[in-house]
Amino acid sequence: MRNTLMILGIFAMVSCKAQQQTIPLNSSVLGAVENSYFKDMNNELDYYIGTWKSSFQDKTITLQISKQINVSMKAFGKNFYTDRLFTRYEIKKNGAILENTLNKDFTNDIGLSIRSLSSKDDGNSVTFLFSGGNCSVGIGTIILKKINATQFSWGYYPGTTTRNDKNCPPNKDYTIYLPETENLVFTKQ
Repeated sequence: MRNTLMILGIFAMVSCKAQQQTIPLNSSVLGAVENSYFKDMNNELDYYIGTWKSSFQDKTITLQISKQINVSMKAFGKNFYTDRLFTRYEIKKNGAILENTLNKDFTNDIGLSIRSLSSKDDGNSVTFLFSGGNCSVGIGTIILKKINATQFSWGYYPGTTTRNDKNCPPNKDYTIYLPETENLVFTKQ
């Protein structure tokens, strides 16, 4: 009898850990159980989905933002799932393409990727992580804030703007093409 109860107890613990808890997108990871799903229950990310354009210093910037559902992530040594935004972009100067990730497959290379990290409880802003370019030059955060139904403002804050001469080959392009500015207005197309 004792062995049967022990087996049932172990089975119950394993079953509880295998269940996925669905919680609101803006909940803290710290108190969440492993495999929790941070779901965009209020569809606050949907506002940003689509194609957006802006101009900055003779450059035209096009963003294509899509929503990814139930994406695997890891934080604090635990596995979780989340809904998030993913951004591809193109930057042109006088019609010439300076940088383009619109058709890039990010499966094996996350360089130049822009993915959302969090959104504010009021749904009026989203913070993204930019992975940077070659040798992670330009890695930093991007904050998008709603202005109205068809516009948001952009703020890009690179954490590193130079390369490491020891580990990064000199023959690569280390230019940061994303607009390093605040309050740049993008309009939905």
